[in-house]
Amino acid sequence: MENNIEINRRIAKNLIHYRKMAGLTQAGLAEKINYSDKSVSKWESGNGAPDIYTLIQLAELFGVSVDAL
Repeated sequence: MENNIEINRRIAKNLIHYRKMAGLTQAGLAEKINYSDKSVSKWESGNGAPDIYTLIQLAELFGVSVDAL
């Protein structure tokens, strides 16, 4: 089982990938999901992760499964 640090790193890597594929900046993504760009930056640096409801919202936005994130 992965620990929280590994999970945060995996989410960070995938979030960066999908955000860039969508042509969004951190600020642009933050605006779409009603968060601050600081939150997105924190998630992408692996210093935290979105809650499950936000992960679902992100997955829907990017057209992927939550598992893909």
